[in-house]
Amino acid sequence: MTARAAATKGRKAFVTKALPASKQRSLAGKYAWWVQGLTLTAFAYAFMGWLNESYLYLWDNPIWLNRYTEYAIILGFGVWRILAEHNPYTRKRLIVLVSCVTVLWWLIPWLFPFFEPYVGYLGTQPAFPSLHTPGTLTFFAVLGAVLLFGRRIICGWNCPCVGIRETVGFPFRHVTPRGPWAWRLRHTKWAFFALYVVAGAAVLTPLNSWSSAFVGAFALIVVIPYFASMLASPVIGNRGYCRYLCPYGATFGLLNRVGFYRVDFDRHTCNDCGVCNNVCDMGIPVLALGRAKGRIDVADCMGCGRCVTECGKGSLAFHDVRSVLAPAVRRDRSRLRAWATSRGKAALAQEAVFAAVLLTVLVGSVWLSSAVGTANELSTDLWASLCLVH
Repeated sequence: MTARAAATKGRKAFVTKALPASKQRSLAGKYAWWVQGLTLTAFAYAFMGWLNESYLYLWDNPIWLNRYTEYAIILGFGVWRILAEHNPYTRKRLIVLVSCVTVLWWLIPWLFPFFEPYVGYLGTQPAFPSLHTPGTLTFFAVLGAVLLFGRRIICGWNCPCVGIRETVGFPFRHVTPRGPWAWRLRHTKWAFFALYVVAGAAVLTPLNSWSSAFVGAFALIVVIPYFASMLASPVIGNRGYCRYLCPYGATFGLLNRVGFYRVDFDRHTCNDCGVCNNVCDMGIPVLALGRAKGRIDVADCMGCGRCVTECGKGSLAFHDVRSVLAPAVRRDRSRLRAWATSRGKAALAQEAVFAAVLLTVLVGSVWLSSAVGTANELSTDLWASLCLVH
């Protein structure tokens, strides 16, 4: 084999032939300039909301220009994305994602805030949900859920960081960097993860001037790249922050590796069409990893399901704790799409339960906000609150 032939063969793992657009539904399309301009304006508006609440203090922190403005933007663009989405599984996931962001991340903290018990010495009381704050109740609950089901339990279905990129940033999917060099750059996020570990240790130990200053600095280290990556979407794609910078995604990604989650790959049915590579916004070389290992178990997979639900041969399938309990059930393209499009009694029951849970949490927050909403009325000791320590 010549050197040129060998190089060509090596590149096939990243650049492969794709099915025609008419035969798949998740390929990134190129949008008009005014749509991309509207997207960048929305990103800038979300950044201004955070900037106003944190530093400018204009107009007494109105909903139209504070940190919750981002979630209102997600709702607005989310309606567009849900209506425009052709992949039924992705459409259903977007409905759940936008609903959770709207209720859990926007309405409850804004209208009916209540504080969580936590372990450690935090500078402020964490308002629910505070899964990004080490030591809180939701922090531990989410880690447990990710261990069982993978990071898609939060990154795919209930994360505002992903939400704004899946809705507002959608017109920039087509510029997602791909190939070997883009894949190697994924390691940059571990530097941010290391800082997150230090910040976590700081809030879980007695508070002092050093730890307080570090936690404050870490917040800026996270927030500034978070918004800067939005504005850089025309160059780095809509998922640049998730791929290269997010310390929380890295944390959940580690649990991807040690927990039950992965994507199984069937070498015998795969026809090397490359659709899985082309629909992945995280730039994962799905085909190469599948061919080499028989599975995709990297920390970077956030479980959006595009590769699984677009594989025409059904060669990809989700694997999590449910696969251990019921190994005969294979969550591949046909099963996921059947679930997403079903209008039977089981599907309607699931939708009713989901809506009831969100409504119950919202109504419960109204009571909790008035009953234990202030720092003086709520125990800050997580273990005591769970009756583990008396």
